Amino acid sequence: MDELMWVCGRLPEARARATEEGWGPELARVLDDVRDGARPVTAVVEVVYGHLGLPVRSRGYAPVPGQEPAPPPPGTYTCPGRHCSRTEVREPGGPLPECLVFDEPMSFR
Repeated sequence: MDELMWVCGRLPEARARATEEGWGPELARVLDDVRDGARPVTAVVEVVYGHLGLPVRSRGYAPVPGQEPAPPPPGTYTCPGRHCSRTEVREPGGPLPECLVFDEPMSFR
């Protein structure tokens, strides 16, 4: 699993749940540490999964047997610092996709 892609894509929901359940400050501290390079992004996954009562997934990618991964479509937005492999497609007239971990707009490639 690409942990940074997971965090970036689900951060709005994680922040909302953290605020509702009272662990928002802990999540904010861990995100600050990730931005500063003091902790790996897996620390965010551990905090979120821990509060959701889920086990932290093992690292690595496991493709579906017999299925080849599809190539990314042309004209997608990617992580601005190339920290992860997250991609987004912008709908016509839609908002510019953002990396919510590093608070930057995504790059068009």
